[in-house]
Parts: sequence; structure tokens; C-alpha cells
Amino acid sequence: MKPLGTQIIAEFIYCSKNILNDKEALERELKVGIERCGLGLKSLSGYKFDPVGVTIIAIISQSHVGIHTYPEARHASIDIFTCSTDNSQTQKLLQFLKNKLKPRTVRVIEVLRGNPLEIKDKDWITSFSGARRGFEIRYHIKKRLLSKKTKYQRIDIIDNEDFGRMLFLDKEIQIGEKGAHIYNSCLTSPIIETKKSLGKVAILGGGDGGVLNELLIYNPKIIFLVDIDSEVVEASRKYLKGICKNAFSDPRVRIVTDDANKFLEKNHGFDVIIYDLTMHPEAITNMDRVEFFNQMFSKIKKSLNEEGMITLQCCSEFDTATLRLLKKLLPKYFKNINFKTGFIPPYCENWIFASAEVK
Repeated sequence: MKPLGTQIIAEFIYCSKNILNDKEALERELKVGIERCGLGLKSLSGYKFDPVGVTIIAIISQSHVGIHTYPEARHASIDIFTCSTDNSQTQKLLQFLKNKLKPRTVRVIEVLRGNPLEIKDKDWITSFSGARRGFEIRYHIKKRLLSKKTKYQRIDIIDNEDFGRMLFLDKEIQIGEKGAHIYNSCLTSPIIETKKSLGKVAILGGGDGGVLNELLIYNPKIIFLVDIDSEVVEASRKYLKGICKNAFSDPRVRIVTDDANKFLEKNHGFDVIIYDLTMHPEAITNMDRVEFFNQMFSKIKKSLNEEGMITLQCCSEFDTATLRLLKKLLPKYFKNINFKTGFIPPYCENWIFASAEVK
């Protein structure tokens, strides 16, 4: 069958904040763009979701244009379809929308409609985390062990020739067997170097069990592992034995299925808290990132003992915006702040970690 049209599917990543939740502005700009590109606007309709998000659908002379925004993640999904194999007008509209939404990164595929097509790549998985910067990393799937959507996120566990078993959450690389000990050590070694006895410890996140397993070597009295998604823990227990060993079954471990913020409100008196959660909560919460971390660091400080300590995974060495934010916020709550960098093989890049004491 001959192609019956051309479809451009684009993801605009890290857009300008100002327009993504403004239905009227999006409608206005899309109308101007369609008319300027000669695509023949027939009708246009928009809907604003509560609390955030906008969908705009435009019928044009040869098909349609769709925009859906995720303001909390500064993300927009674009769909431009025309019943023509000439893509010059659709490419012009795509460029117009890029100029208006100002994404930091754009991912685009173009499909000739009417031909057999396969959108899902069965043999590779691309880590989304690099999309926030100027590159992306693709991992070959030797064997797919698990792929499922939970209440909170998508879990993928694969076998890879170089890194062994690997865990992805919402397509972001979390850990791989080869090099896991480096990541885990970067979070735990600042604690061990103090030579203080470990009493009550909390790990926020860390559902793969790697940091937990590493810390158990140093004989703490009790460790609370707090992860909002129990299915991550169960998947790790089943498929990531090379990383977590038998840590989840250790009698010193208390697994808590809860939001870290809620846990910290109810639990105090910790010698150490390890932050092993995302540094980009704007993708999963409606809260501004600065507000989120101010609340989080304030709660962590209150939950620690007077001589308590925090360690945290920060970001890629290329994520300079996150590093600047942490250098600005951490001194408000903590002292003796130290940053260090370690190369994490499954990430294929250097990663930054931090440690600090209660102020």
C-alpha cells in the first residue's frame, strides 16, 4: 500500500514554563502557526485539565494537529498529520512551535502513514535521563525480564551484555549489576568514614536494595527502607539478587511502603538519612522543584539527631542546574557539605554525590 500521508510525532523536553498551562495562549499560537504555514485551519478546540495540563486539537485542511502539555514536567507532546508526502509545511509548523515553546531538547520521529509500521523498538531501551541534557544513551536488551506499569511508574528490568541486569523506572536508568557497588559505596562511604556507630538509619528510595545491602555490612541496629512503590522492591527481590543479595530479608531491615515526605513527618531520631530519590520531582509532583527540596531538606533535618548526617545522590556532572540548586539550598539546613564525583559504569558518565551534617 502506498503511503497516504506524513505524521510527525515530537516530544518537546524542558520547555519554557510560561505557556504550557495557558490554554488561551496555546490556542492563539497554534492558530497563528497553522495559518502562517498554509495548512488551512478548519476548527480548533482546547481543554485545560485540573490542576495542570492542556490539550489542543486543530482540524486542518488535510488532517490534524495535536498538542498535549505536562507543565509540571515542562514537557509537550506534539502530533502533526497531513494527507501528503510533502512534509515542508509540517516541518515549518514544527519549527514554529519550537520557537514558541522553547524546548531545551526535541525528540522527533516521522512516519509515512499507510505502510506497515512498528513503533516500539523491542531490542533497545533509551534512558530518558540524558534527554535533559544534550545526549541520550541506548542499551541493548539481551533479554527483557520484566516490563510492567505500576500505580506510580513503569518498571523495566533487562539483561545487557556489558552491565548485566539493569533496572529502569519510567525509562530512566537506576542501576546495573556491573558498577552497582560504586554507586552504593559513593552513598555509604562518607558515613563509614566518620567511624561512628550506626543506630537508626533511613534510606529514602533505594528500592533496588543495593544501598541497603552495602550499609548492612557495617552492622547498623535498624534500617528503614522507604519506597512508595512496593512493586519495585518485589521486582528487585526477584530479579536483582546480584545487587540486593538477601538484604530485604535481614532482621535489621524495616521496609516501609510510603511517601518519603509523610514518613519523615512521623519518624525522627535518625543517625543517618540517605536520599536515593529523584532530583527531578517536577515530573511526578505538581510542586515547584525549589519548594519541594526546601520542604524535603527541612523535614530531613528535623528527623535527624543533633549530630546526624545526610548523604544523597545528586546528578550527572552535566546537570549543572541541579548542582547549582543543591549548592544554594543545602547550606540552609546542613553544614560541612562535601561533594564528590564517581564514574558509574551503567550510567556511562560521572555522577555527583553529597554528604553533610545537621546545622
